[in-house]
Amino acid sequence: MNQRSNKETNIEYTLALVAGFSEAVCILGLFGSFTTFITGTIVLAITDFASNNPNYITKTFILFAFILLQIFWIYFIRRLHLQKRNPATIMLFLESGLMLLFFVSGSYIGKLSSPYAANTFIISFFAIATMSLHSTIFFRVLNKKAPTHFMTGNSTNLFAAAFEMLDNYRVDKSTNAPPYPKASRRAKYYLGVIMGFITGVILGTIGYKIWGFLSLALPVVMTLFTAVSTQRHDPPPATDS
Repeated sequence: MNQRSNKETNIEYTLALVAGFSEAVCILGLFGSFTTFITGTIVLAITDFASNNPNYITKTFILFAFILLQIFWIYFIRRLHLQKRNPATIMLFLESGLMLLFFVSGSYIGKLSSPYAANTFIISFFAIATMSLHSTIFFRVLNKKAPTHFMTGNSTNLFAAAFEMLDNYRVDKSTNAPPYPKASRRAKYYLGVIMGFITGVILGTIGYKIWGFLSLALPVVMTLFTAVSTQRHDPPPATDS
């Protein structure tokens, strides 16, 4: 029942678009900072520091805030599981609210003049809170196979499924029945998430160039849609991974 519900809503495709959109806005608006890709944040913080680039201040703040917030989100989700609540719906509504605060603070708090200005830290905090929760929801609540913000793993799985399709085709090409239905479904699934992320990056880049942080209105609406869609279905089982 749970797998069917999640497949019907296809929220991972929507959330991948949200992640790509938000990441593009953060790169363009927060001095080249990632808010979901911590590996990149570490590399950029160190290289900026070595290059005497003050942008390392923003990235260091994002790194430590991300870690602390993820610890908090994991604890909060565990409490929801203990209370037999539906953490998927609750956390997605919470992400929608945080995305709204990211949108409002970025749009109306004033132009970011430097990586160590007060408004930079305020906007960065809401961005980190939103995207650290986004990451935690995927890994601790939704039990999906394709991370909505980590395309390296998705592309690896896509290519693996494609090679499996090719191998099965070579073996079973004499039969009339489809020889690779599972591999085909996996390939389409991972491709859909990757394309959702890429679409989000493109829309986020265009949106920020035209409207700035106001463009975040789109991911606000889309995240809210995912939260509403999960209300109609049973919650996915908790994960211990």
